[in-house]
Amino acid sequence: QPKVDLLSNKIMGAEALLRWNNPVLGHVSPEKFIPIAEQTGLIIAIGEYVLTEALDKLKILQQDSGSSFHMAVNLSPRQFRDSELTPFIEKSMQQRGVSSKSLEMEITEGVLMSGYSNVDEVMHNLNKLGIKIAMDDFGTGYSSLSYLRSYPFDVLKIDRSFVNDMTVSQADRELVNASIAMAHALKLKVVAEGIETAEQLAFLKEMGCDYGQGYFFSKPVSWKEMDALFKTN
Repeated sequence: QPKVDLLSNKIMGAEALLRWNNPVLGHVSPEKFIPIAEQTGLIIAIGEYVLTEALDKLKILQQDSGSSFHMAVNLSPRQFRDSELTPFIEKSMQQRGVSSKSLEMEITEGVLMSGYSNVDEVMHNLNKLGIKIAMDDFGTGYSSLSYLRSYPFDVLKIDRSFVNDMTVSQADRELVNASIAMAHALKLKVVAEGIETAEQLAFLKEMGCDYGQGYFFSKPVSWKEMDALFKTN
């Protein structure tokens, strides 16, 4: 799904999203198959596949455009238990000649609250490699503020539920505004998820939000559609 710079209105990157189209089951929601993949351990192989595919596409887009296009990839709690996670990411980037500055790993509070002993080490290693780290779904957990202080985040993603209600709820509007101001004070970039209307976009621009994604710009699309969108934009 494209991510747009709200100042220039240009596509600056994308989030890699996994979809399963099964000939028997039809379109299977990630909410259904990701928990099973987590439980069985298959998420390790799936995660490696997603990362390499995303890096391959990132390399092509950067070569075609000569720009600093960014790709965001989600990391699950189970992947953090894999001792080969960081070496695999580093090796995959080196093999494709992709700069770590162009890669962003999205992490939810579930990862940080998992209690895995190596979370600190993985976060430190990702940061050491120069990979950007984003806190996904900000505002939906209980300890987001302490995590922002404790870990080397670069990006904060405001959950779509707040963006969706900000045009009708003064409280949500103030929460979004405060989140953006706080993130900027911490030198973080802000991405608003789930932008669907021009009114939402206008509020976010007024608040100084950096980037946005959502159906107002584009639904999640195939790689070929993403390539065409970026070239025309």
